[in-house]
Amino acid sequence: MIAAFIFYLHIVGAAFAFSKGYFEHKLSDAFMSLAFVGIIFSVGWTIAGFIVRFFLPEKGFGPPLDSDTISLIIVVFLEVLLYGGYFINRHRQPNIVREHGLDE
Repeated sequence: MIAAFIFYLHIVGAAFAFSKGYFEHKLSDAFMSLAFVGIIFSVGWTIAGFIVRFFLPEKGFGPPLDSDTISLIIVVFLEVLLYGGYFINRHRQPNIVREHGLDE
């Protein structure tokens, strides 16, 4: 159940990244953001799964917290840090920059 909720969060995050790229730029940027989210998720889950299975047994701490769920939790934590800096704080600039048209 935890893994299903984490997958749902990723679907919502991917939709957010797509819509932010589409409304702020253009359709090709939206697809690039979607690809970025997909690549980070798949590579992150692969690496986190490898690390978790190295230190913990396959069953983890029981059925609710098996090794896949633990690796997904690690991926979510790292993605929150990454996406928070990339998608949310990316366009926060001082007003002086926006007023003079110096942004992008």
